[in-house]
Amino acid sequence: MKDSWRLAVVGVTAFVLFIVLSAPAAKLVPWLQPQLPRMQLIGISGSLWSGRAQQLNAGGVQFSDVHWHLRPLALFAGALSVAVDAQLRGQPLRAHAGLGFFSGAYVADATGRMPAADLLFLTGMQLVELGGQVEFDIDEMTGIGQGFPAVAGTVSWAPAQVVAPLELDLGKAQLQTRIEGGVTRGQLTASGGALAVTGDVTFNPDGSYQLVGDVQKNGTVPQAVDKFLDAFAEFSNGSYRLEWSDKIKI
Repeated sequence: MKDSWRLAVVGVTAFVLFIVLSAPAAKLVPWLQPQLPRMQLIGISGSLWSGRAQQLNAGGVQFSDVHWHLRPLALFAGALSVAVDAQLRGQPLRAHAGLGFFSGAYVADATGRMPAADLLFLTGMQLVELGGQVEFDIDEMTGIGQGFPAVAGTVSWAPAQVVAPLELDLGKAQLQTRIEGGVTRGQLTASGGALAVTGDVTFNPDGSYQLVGDVQKNGTVPQAVDKFLDAFAEFSNGSYRLEWSDKIKI
């Protein structure tokens, strides 16, 4: 008798879940909106199982031509998760995005690339012009919608070039990060250019960040760089010890 009840409950639950996931996404997304206060989908079609949006606005970042497919096995882990294909600043992006029943919104296994100049524009830091491409391979992103998200993964920038207000070639730069208590911590390296950099980076949810590291000059650098290092770094044994902090607008 108990087994019959269990089978009945499983059957009813599966049927209800099928109805919900097959319903038009345009009618269901408003129910999810309170859990995603900084995200907005525009031009929705299809269902939660498989659908499309013309545009996704997420924390001031715009994605276009967004397609998603449900990842049903994630339901057993307590999350509503989809595989996403989209365009970010004209470049393809792939990721898994989800809403944990108890943990909130998250992004995982995100890969993509964009011009470094576009990334700087998205962060609101527009006083410097950059060249080169940024590639990212994000293992996990949490704290979405609660300020600056915590990120674990790798970001590479090559060729790492500052174009204006001065010209500076940094060769290749890479940032590897991990998440500790909702804070992003990582190691920054730059090699093959006018400056060799190794340092520890911390990003906080409020957008503030700190870099503590060592900088070595490889040949001649612009006079403005020399002045900056002399003013804000301590020179010892052939390298400059730099401690720098600032805040990104979010």
